[in-house]
Amino acid sequence: MNKRALWKDIFREIGHTKARFISIFAIIMLGVCFFSGIKAAGPDMLDTAGSYYRETRLMDLKVQSTYGLTEDNIALLKDVPEVDEVQPGYNADVFAGDNSVILKVFSYNTAKPLNQYRLMEGQLPENSGEIVLDDVLAGEYALGDKVVFNGNGTDADLAESFGKLEYTVVGFVRSPQFIEKSNRGTSTIGKGTADAFAAIPESDFKLPVYTEAYLSFKDTAGVKAYSAEYESLIEQHTKAVEQAMSGVPEARLAELRAEGEAELATGRAELAATEQQIAQGQQQAPAGDGETVAEKLAAAKEELAEGERQLAALELPKIYVTDRNTNPGYAEYKDNADRLSAIASVFPVFFFLIAALVSLTTMTRMVEEHRLQIGTLKALGYGNSDIMAKFLVYGTLASLAGSAVGLAVGFSLLPAIIFNAYSSLYNLPDLIKSFYPSYSIISVIVALVCTTLTAWFAARVELRGNASVLMRPKAPKSGQRIILERITFAWKRLSFVQKVTARNLFRYKQRMFMTVFGVAGCTALILTGFGLKDSIASIAPQQFGVIMKYDALVALHTDASAAAQESYEQLISGESAITGTLDAAQETMTARAQGVNDQDVNLFIPESIDTLSDFVELRDRVSGEGQKLTDEGAVISEKLAKLYGLEPGDTLTLVDNKNESFDINVTGITENYVMHYAYMTQVYYSSVFGKEAVFNTSLLNYNAQDSAWEDRFGEKLTGNERVAAISFSSSVGTAFDETMKSMDVVTLVLIVSAAALAFVVLYNLTNINVSERIRELSTIKVLGFYDNEVTMYIYRENILLTLLGIAAGSGLGIVLHSFVLQTAELDATMFAPVIKWPSYIYAALLTMVFSGIVMAFMHMKLKRIHMIEALKSVE
Repeated sequence: MNKRALWKDIFREIGHTKARFISIFAIIMLGVCFFSGIKAAGPDMLDTAGSYYRETRLMDLKVQSTYGLTEDNIALLKDVPEVDEVQPGYNADVFAGDNSVILKVFSYNTAKPLNQYRLMEGQLPENSGEIVLDDVLAGEYALGDKVVFNGNGTDADLAESFGKLEYTVVGFVRSPQFIEKSNRGTSTIGKGTADAFAAIPESDFKLPVYTEAYLSFKDTAGVKAYSAEYESLIEQHTKAVEQAMSGVPEARLAELRAEGEAELATGRAELAATEQQIAQGQQQAPAGDGETVAEKLAAAKEELAEGERQLAALELPKIYVTDRNTNPGYAEYKDNADRLSAIASVFPVFFFLIAALVSLTTMTRMVEEHRLQIGTLKALGYGNSDIMAKFLVYGTLASLAGSAVGLAVGFSLLPAIIFNAYSSLYNLPDLIKSFYPSYSIISVIVALVCTTLTAWFAARVELRGNASVLMRPKAPKSGQRIILERITFAWKRLSFVQKVTARNLFRYKQRMFMTVFGVAGCTALILTGFGLKDSIASIAPQQFGVIMKYDALVALHTDASAAAQESYEQLISGESAITGTLDAAQETMTARAQGVNDQDVNLFIPESIDTLSDFVELRDRVSGEGQKLTDEGAVISEKLAKLYGLEPGDTLTLVDNKNESFDINVTGITENYVMHYAYMTQVYYSSVFGKEAVFNTSLLNYNAQDSAWEDRFGEKLTGNERVAAISFSSSVGTAFDETMKSMDVVTLVLIVSAAALAFVVLYNLTNINVSERIRELSTIKVLGFYDNEVTMYIYRENILLTLLGIAAGSGLGIVLHSFVLQTAELDATMFAPVIKWPSYIYAALLTMVFSGIVMAFMHMKLKRIHMIEALKSVE
């Protein structure tokens, strides 16, 4: 049998029903675009960063020592297994110019390959006295400007560190160590944080030992950054480096003591010789000269005594081996990419579910419209597979075309939009876009299930009938009394048109439920997008305003001298703006349980529990009831309790850095959004760990609100010998808030995609509604109804169904929002589970706006109905 005419008819059908084909194409394209785009954004971001790290050869590990690194130490590092490069270097913190900028100055050597700079303007330093500055300073300095180092009163120390204190700006650069725009790490001077970094030739440093050494390894060169394989290798190398350096502290201390003793011995010998010379020639010396010599002798004795004190104060040096995660922005960047991946695993499922249901309705309607043709073809001897081919090809072509466009737009456009949003936070090169076969295959398979499978299902139902039945029109649904008719007093008050609307709603139950579900799904997606924005925006003010009430956290040296402690107390008491202080012991341990990832837990032991509520709010998130610290157990943060499935009365296992385990009784669970905490009393801490708590932090409250005061106060604190570091809640909260704001673009993409889906769904369902009732609408037009009346005849039902869908979608949105928050959350972060009331209004208004646009389109179609053609009957 010649089937050329059959295939020609298949392609003619696409031309005759462009609106239907485009609607299926659009709904598939949206689903595939959103899925592939959001799914690819996270890997593209990580790939871009990873390529940047490879090009600039970002170190794998950094080794530092409190007393510096010698050539012997560097030789030990070169013997570590699998080590590729060992790059020793220098760095120092200085004030630039008028002390307004704190620079973290690094040594630069063209022969050393690690941590290469990305040149933005000018050139890299080649000669002594040249400097390149952080790109963030491009607005404050220009090429050729002079930068003068000063130490805020410690210029003598700077002269011992640098060969020159004045440098000429020759370029502006970016560093792979500082991918975050606003964070340059901590500083040992000033307010405690660095403002920018700089690099000068290595020859301009005069330090006797290296301050740091960067390492790279052979087996990590081809491994993707952030991958589990890379993290595993780095963990192994960290242990190997720590083992290689295990004997260094003792050897370095012995070396320093030997050097000190030698210098003191020389000093003592010189002092003794001087005293002997004075004793021998004292009678001949004039009185004035004798006084001068005596002063010099006293000064020499004092210098010798000071040297002995410094030698006695020497402690065992500490070796720090850190990886890339300590670089500002490195770990946060991965967290942001992980959030995208988590969101990508939730929303597209909902998109495709709605697409599948709408496609099923559309294809079912298409099959019903072709009953006569199906019956004719069966009568002519065509088999079921030949007849079904029309609908399968129709659905498959729409699906494949939608998938192709969706993949092209998704892989190219959405990752770029999202990455551009994050570019306000990070200094990274242009996005590297990749094609992901796995995501493409999944998208196409799901799209074909949504269309081709639904087309097969709808056609299979019709093909069960024989040719004679199929060649006659399908009998219209019989009318029946609805529940509202039984409520007589209400039914009597309805007009004729209102009664028709009510009957039609229940007459076409499948269409009614499909419309309500389609609108509800789209409203839920839009509401979830707005709700996600609300939840993210609520984290910073809740965590750093409501829960953590303190204004500043000061880390203290626990081994500071009595004079340093007294100086610190005087500094705090001398500031009239400070309204309260609370000392606390804080240390980090690891929570461990079977089947749960290890989590870092911050132990918090306040010196006084009576004033704790002025600094930290412990309360139940749902009830708002305050949590009290007792000597029977600890109050832990809510996300920690969720991860380990803990309730009051349960036990949490903590492991210290010596791998020793301790069991903590949980007496309460407190609201908390960032990191994990365990709050306990001094008595309970001592009973569990067998030692007294050491108060190494101080929380401060003050009533000064301007940042200038914070900078001045921070500079005073950093200059105090007892202070190790200071962190202001305002800057921490702002930094976290800025990181979270980058998610705004993701939620915007979600909202726009959901809104577009709402438009396509409403258009599709309304188009089906009109097509199904074309004879009915033609009849009432013949009876004298005006165009506007015909439109409202349909749209009264649509408005009611849309309102029902919005109401149902609001409830569904709350559930979906909660599910997305649980999925998108990281282990150390909990989103605030809130949806603000304007979000409900925005979601409803957007849905109504798109419904109105669809109504306007359909009004034009209804005006063009050919009444005579529509009322023809099959005889």
